[in-house]
Amino acid sequence: MSNSSLEQDLKTYQDLIAILQERPTPTEAEILNILLARDRIQTALTETYLITDNILNILQELDNILRKKQATIAPIIAQLRPDFNPDTKNWWWLLEVPKIDSSWHKYDLLANGASVTFLTISLGLIGEIGSRFLSGGSDILGGVLISFQSILTLLAAGGVLTKTGQETGKNLLARFGIQEQYWQEIGAGLSFLLMLSIWGLRLSLPTVATWYNHWGWSHYQKGDLSSAEEDYQRALSLNPDDAEAHFNLGLLYEELQNFDLARKEYILATQGGNTTAINNLARLHILNKNYPAAVHLLLKAQSEPKLDQETQFAIWKNLGWARLKQGDIPGAETALLEAIKLDKNSAAPHCLLAQVKEAQNNQTEALKEWETCNQYANSLNPDEDSWRIQAQQCLANREKQKCSPNPNSSY
Repeated sequence: MSNSSLEQDLKTYQDLIAILQERPTPTEAEILNILLARDRIQTALTETYLITDNILNILQELDNILRKKQATIAPIIAQLRPDFNPDTKNWWWLLEVPKIDSSWHKYDLLANGASVTFLTISLGLIGEIGSRFLSGGSDILGGVLISFQSILTLLAAGGVLTKTGQETGKNLLARFGIQEQYWQEIGAGLSFLLMLSIWGLRLSLPTVATWYNHWGWSHYQKGDLSSAEEDYQRALSLNPDDAEAHFNLGLLYEELQNFDLARKEYILATQGGNTTAINNLARLHILNKNYPAAVHLLLKAQSEPKLDQETQFAIWKNLGWARLKQGDIPGAETALLEAIKLDKNSAAPHCLLAQVKEAQNNQTEALKEWETCNQYANSLNPDEDSWRIQAQQCLANREKQKCSPNPNSSY
């Protein structure tokens, strides 16, 4: 073979090496072209009789450059090698990532152990978070969050625990020019970051629970009680201590006339410091004729700081109601007058105060309160609807000296 042919192959090889020097991350096609060009040169060398020293010097320089790039190109060559089955004498096909004798290697076992530990914790957290979402019923948000974190954890575990995953990880790190001595430590660091992200999701569950609680309240206001109950239950599965969700679920059960479940939810809400729940629980005690328990809760609620006007009104109204049922007429009157000061256009305290005036034999004032009660009573409110009926009966019998209670009323 002539030197011209060899020189042409050498020129091609030289151009390709020049490209390799310019590219920090060469492509698989570029590396393959270099290997095939070097194959052609080797073939030409064996078939050419007269080889000049200049050609050999240039070839040696180019080969040295190729060897210096072996840390970058060796992973790519490893992927190409099975498909081409090169001659074992062709060293350029056998380049491997250089082994570096570093003190970092003594930490490899510790780093691998840390990776396994972090991944085990991550899988445990995923299981615990997943059980919380699923216990409240499956939905899109929960499915997306759990699936995403699970996939990341399984991929990370595969990269650490399986041979294929380890090889893939090594090739990826090598492509970024990261030295082998740091691979295990980097793997441990990534596993730690993954664990932190999942732990962050675990810590954010109360916030996610708040979202579900708000969605439940929106459904409740629209009358979609079934969806509201699902959202409240899901909120409580994510954060069992969510006092607002317990309270809202109590309201829902009370509307469904399931007073036992409503009472249970109100108790849990009061344990979380929800003052409104204390008031609603007291009302259920009144309906259940447990007046001492109602008074105890209402007096406790009054001692709570920073009560809004609406809550203060409800507490005074219910305290007056409970005192009336206990026969404490002066105490009932005082409480009801306080409620009227806070909201004079609400029917409930006027309806109850009318009964107080009846008990005081003050028929004139009683009729006045019955008129106000009938004027403002809301038929959709079960308490006020019953008192409205009683008010109408009393007003229809003005000539009587005293109004007779509604025989069908439990109030």
